[in-house]
Amino acid sequence: MPTLQITTLIPGRKPEDVLEFCLEGINFPKIFPERITPLGHVDLSLLRIEAGRKFRFRHWMFNVIPMNWTVVIREVGEMHFIDEMLKGPMRAFRHEHRVAAGEGGTLYTDRVTYSALGGAPLEWLLVNGYMRRIFEARHRNMLELLK
Repeated sequence: MPTLQITTLIPGRKPEDVLEFCLEGINFPKIFPERITPLGHVDLSLLRIEAGRKFRFRHWMFNVIPMNWTVVIREVGEMHFIDEMLKGPMRAFRHEHRVAAGEGGTLYTDRVTYSALGGAPLEWLLVNGYMRRIFEARHRNMLELLK
């Protein structure tokens, strides 16, 4: 399975503050570079990322193609959390969010392991580049939101 890992230094922020920002559900659509629509009766302002919590959302791929996702939060720790797709447009998708102290701020890391329904050929043609673009944009958004 392909793995994508991106780390960004977020200046002037403590690791616990960056993780706390990520754990607040209201920030999820702000971080994500494409349109996200919660499914079901979800008030994002009340949503907190907690181990075992499941949620559903529609991700508008390229801002026009609707893809429904069901994810579960597998683990939440002092310096990380992990979400995993239960149902959606991929064969498998596991996303680790990690924070660590860095020089002058916090190192924020996204590590994503995934498998496309179309296998390696589709990953090579479309998915790998798409994932890199999405996660690079997420990191730019994090920097902008936490400056």
